[in-house]
Amino acid sequence: MSALLMASVSAVVTLAKWPFRAPCAALALWLAGFAGGLTALGCATYALFAHLDVQLAHERLRLPVDVLGVAGAWAFVVHVVVVYVRVHRQGVRRRERHLTLLGLFGYPVNHLSAVILPSRQPLAYSVPGPEGGRAVISDGVISGFTREEVASVLAHEHAHLRQRHHLLTQLSEALCASLPKRLFCVRFSERFHSLIEMRADCAARVKCGRYTIAQALARMAPDSPAVPTADSGCPVAARRRHLLSNERCCSSLASSAVFCLASAVAAAPAALTAAGALTAACTYVCH
Repeated sequence: MSALLMASVSAVVTLAKWPFRAPCAALALWLAGFAGGLTALGCATYALFAHLDVQLAHERLRLPVDVLGVAGAWAFVVHVVVVYVRVHRQGVRRRERHLTLLGLFGYPVNHLSAVILPSRQPLAYSVPGPEGGRAVISDGVISGFTREEVASVLAHEHAHLRQRHHLLTQLSEALCASLPKRLFCVRFSERFHSLIEMRADCAARVKCGRYTIAQALARMAPDSPAVPTADSGCPVAARRRHLLSNERCCSSLASSAVFCLASAVAAAPAALTAAGALTAACTYVCH
């Protein structure tokens, strides 16, 4: 049940088109599926070993299959955790080296809360680390963008740092690394990164406005289509289309429905297990 739940939610988030219209709801649904899968696995483990005597008495042939299934699921979870720890440590070392290089080649600007790199190319990214990490932009952004556009770019990068999006990205990388290298894993990774970027756009639009962010995106990626369409296939175009088409982030009825579905997915395994335990307790008391 846990594997089916996580696989179904991941497939919906990866293959459906609506996540680009409701990125925050899509991320919430995926996290709910992940949490619900772990809850279902924990409940299945408890149900198996709490009633082991009954299993031995009446379902002895089925018991080895159940034990192997639960053990295999926990082995996969442990493998994902080990891979996540390895990815996290590698990321920490890589970011430490990058911050050292930024100290050598960049210069901090306090009123922007950013590090400026001497480059004519429009660059902007964030490096998580001590004291909240660093937002990085290039001279090309400072000189070529308007003040409002620079503020929107920095608001986007600060949203990544403040909401610790790198932890979610590392989790998706650990899951993909734990699975066979298939096309689905590649598409899931690309979709997940796009949704993370759109989530940062949603946070930045509160401060800077959606049109300013969309214009800054167009200037950061001049090769993207001038008029973003649903069939363009360009991640930047999808982000601009979401900004220009929605006055507020995830404010539609569909987004609200997905948030409700996410809550149900996260709570369903525990609720079903509690209902089963209550029924068993009532049956025991009545007899």
